[in-house]
Formats: sequence, structure tokens, C-alpha cells
Amino acid sequence: MPELRTLIVAVIICAGVVSPVGAADPPIRFGPWKVLYRGSPKSSISQLSDDKFPFQPLDQFTITGEMATDPFRLNQVQVDGTWAVTRGALHQANGRSAAIKLGRAEDFELEMGINAEGEGGWFLLYGYNDGQGHGLYNVTLKTSGSPWFVSQFARGFGLEGTDQEIARYECRGDEPFLVRVAGGKLTASISRRTLVEDLELPDYEAGDIILGTYDTKYGPKPIKIYGIRLREPRE
Repeated sequence: MPELRTLIVAVIICAGVVSPVGAADPPIRFGPWKVLYRGSPKSSISQLSDDKFPFQPLDQFTITGEMATDPFRLNQVQVDGTWAVTRGALHQANGRSAAIKLGRAEDFELEMGINAEGEGGWFLLYGYNDGQGHGLYNVTLKTSGSPWFVSQFARGFGLEGTDQEIARYECRGDEPFLVRVAGGKLTASISRRTLVEDLELPDYEAGDIILGTYDTKYGPKPIKIYGIRLREPRE
């Protein structure tokens, strides 16, 4: 669907366009968008390096979810994969898990044009500092739909009782994925479907924003990313 993909990338990357994530905006004035990635159908890179983009592929990263032994929930993640670009799509090139540090912020808005079809799992961490922080993750199952979860972490492990399902939505084709963390609350949506709105994040602090895939019984999610942009509050 090249026309839809072009539209999604244009909406997400076009500088100056403000696209609210939730119905109620927090009293924070965000500054201009910073484009982290803009895919071109003519671009292909066999393996990303740190100096080509304003984000950092991680080659050493581990985290263990609350459901560490579950073959589908966020479990024992140990990054061993790399990233590549094929015809403008940023994707995992190999391995069972791969991750990218998109930036570091406290309050922020993140927008991505993604294709997250297929089985497997992927996650987004925010406010993450040396094992402390919060996360949103999604897994698609062959027989049980595609649940979305939130969780909190301490010392690199999911805190007991914090891994909770918030929504069910199975991704279809190229879609806009929108996340806002503001005033210690999370709002997220995909393709105009609200996943969560103004969810309180206990003990939230500024930290890293990390996007990644994780291994499941069906392998990691074969996610493709066509555009990423990020913005923080005005100084």
C-alpha cells in the first residue's frame, strides 16, 4: 500500500503539524518536532551504525518482564540482533531481540509510522534509568488476538502486580502510532484507536526512550518503521 504509506509518513514527519494523542491535552506546551528517521523507498542499509541517525542501536541491553517464563508476555529480553533499512523500512535484521534508544526525556510526544503486522512481541520503554522505569508492549498471538500491556520496572525486572493488559488491537498494514508522556501520565493510540489515556505512572522520572522487539514462541515482532519524530516541552 504505497499510497497509504506515503500519507502516513507525510502526516508524521511534516514539520509543524500538531497531532494530539488523546482527547484532553495536558497543560504543557511542546516545542518543535525533531525528526529521528524518515524512510525513503530508495534507501537500503544492511546494518545501522551510530553515526548515521540521531538514535542509537543497542548491542548490549537486557530487561526481564514480570512474566519472565511466559512464552508470549514480555519475558527475559537479551538483545542480540541488529537493525537494517530495506526500501525505506527500518527493521530488525537478525537475532531474537533488538533495541534502539530513541532519546532521553521526561515529558515528550513520540510519533511513528509503523507496520506491526504478524505474530511476535515488541515494546517501548520510557523514563528508563539503569533498570528503573515504565513500559508499553504488545504481542500478537495466532489464536488469542493482540493484547497490549503496561508494566513498571525496578533493577531491570518487572515489578510484581504492575504488568496489566490495557487494550486489544491487532495491527493491520501501515499505521500511525502515537505516544505522549506528560505530567507523569501515559496516553497512547494507534490508527485512531486509543490504547490508554492519562494512565498514572508511579515514581516516573526523566529517562531513556527505548524501542525494541522481544522473543516469543513465534519469534520477535517483524516490525517495520517508516518515520519517527519526537518533541519535548518548550523551555
